[in-house]
This record gives sequence, C-alpha cells and structure tokens, in this order.
Amino acid sequence: MWCHTCKSEQPHRRLNAEEEERLKDRLAKGHVREYVICDAPGCWHVRTGFSQCAGTGGRHIRLRPDDLD
Repeated sequence: MWCHTCKSEQPHRRLNAEEEERLKDRLAKGHVREYVICDAPGCWHVRTGFSQCAGTGGRHIRLRPDDLD
C-alpha cells in the first residue's frame, strides 16, 4: 500500500488494541477498525484503505510508540 509519508509502497498492518484506543481518542470516534498503520521503521503513519491520511482535511496522524497523548 502507498504511504503518503514515506512516499513509497510500504507494508501496512491493522492497529493493535492500544493503538486503536489512542486513535479513538485523537479522532473522537467510537470505531477505528478501518484504519491501518505503516509498518516502515520510524513512520507510524495512519490511514484507511481509501484515504491517504486519517485526520480530517487530509491531516496526518502518526501513532508513535512514545507519544504521550
């Protein structure tokens, strides 16, 4: 899948339970199963299969492991 941040094809994976909870909080949504995260080292860009960016208005969202939202 194309990664808008990496600007190349990269493997993506579904979010784990902790990442889903963090994304729900950031997006103020109750359901985030349609989102995937780039698995390239150091990227963590979140998107859906149809949208390049998870945020509204094309805003980038990255779920870094060390983020303390």
